[in-house]
Amino acid sequence: MNPILDHYTNMEKFRYHSGPLHDLQRLEEAEDSNGTSSSKMQQLKQLENEIQSLSSRRHQLKWRLEMAYEKIIHKLLTGDKNENMSDLASSDVYQVSCDAVSNARNQKLQQIHNLYRLTGISIKEIKRNVVRLTFDTFSNGQFFESYYIEVKGYNELSVGNHSLPHFIPVIKIAEQHLADGLRTFAQTVMNMLRAFVCRRQFVKNLQTHLSDYLVNEISSSNSYDFCCLSLTDFPGLEIQMMSSLDKSHPSHIKVIKLHKRSRVISELEQERLSRITKSLLVAQMPEVNLLLQNN
Repeated sequence: MNPILDHYTNMEKFRYHSGPLHDLQRLEEAEDSNGTSSSKMQQLKQLENEIQSLSSRRHQLKWRLEMAYEKIIHKLLTGDKNENMSDLASSDVYQVSCDAVSNARNQKLQQIHNLYRLTGISIKEIKRNVVRLTFDTFSNGQFFESYYIEVKGYNELSVGNHSLPHFIPVIKIAEQHLADGLRTFAQTVMNMLRAFVCRRQFVKNLQTHLSDYLVNEISSSNSYDFCCLSLTDFPGLEIQMMSSLDKSHPSHIKVIKLHKRSRVISELEQERLSRITKSLLVAQMPEVNLLLQNN
């Protein structure tokens, strides 16, 4: 005989050393060597039933373990403390459930944070009862500078330090909207910052598009809610554009005479100026260029 083959044969033969499977294997081996008897068949049947019972018990315990996880996670998520957690599952199951809930909450907070970033707003707690709102300004897909506001308090919120431009009425906005929650307050501030950036870009684009027709550079306020320009085609006249702080483009345009004794404006000039101002109101730069080129 081959000793190596005998070794693996013995390993295969005695792989079960205790329990129902060992007894089952022993009876099967006895059956192979001595033939079949009714008593041995009964023992074999009994062992098979015992194995099925253990298998059923295993599935039941597994189901109870899964239910324990589900119950604890539900309690942790809903904050229900009426039922003792130790009555539901072991400490190991409880700890695993706590870790799972903690990870899920962190992922949810990260998702909320990412959604805020998509709207240009992010929020971060910097210390107890103090959060920092960060506003990333952008226009036409281009990002510009960021601003922040610190909001403090728990039940009653108030504005702390901030880096907003001086013309943004943050205190007034807080008085009007902060009591309704951070969402409305932050969105109102974001709308004003975005409108400011859009007005600024509008004036810069206007300066670029009309550079060949401007007497001087366009003059504007710090908030770009008021700006004025003079065109070479209309000497002695000034176009003034005005807007509210929450608007991205001019909401009102008028043409004034720089001097009281300025020349009389012809009907043709009035028609051209009317068409130019209408184009400026809807920020149609190419239309303004075309009107000036067709002089």
